[in-house]
Amino acid sequence: MSKEHDYRKNAAETVDLAHRASSTADKSRLLALAECWLDLADRVHRIAGERPRKVREHPLLRAKLGQPELNAD
Repeated sequence: MSKEHDYRKNAAETVDLAHRASSTADKSRLLALAECWLDLADRVHRIAGERPRKVREHPLLRAKLGQPELNAD
């Protein structure tokens, strides 16, 4: 997996943690952290100069559709 994918996965996991947090302060901190992960993923994407991936090209979606995986990295 690419760093961009890892960073976006971290963001999603952080949002999930924020959803389960009991205090408003914790939710706020976790959502700010998730935003940082997404910013980092966007930076990596821009630096790599990759074209935006079409939804049907995402490896997880391709696996669900039963299509062979593309060489992403």
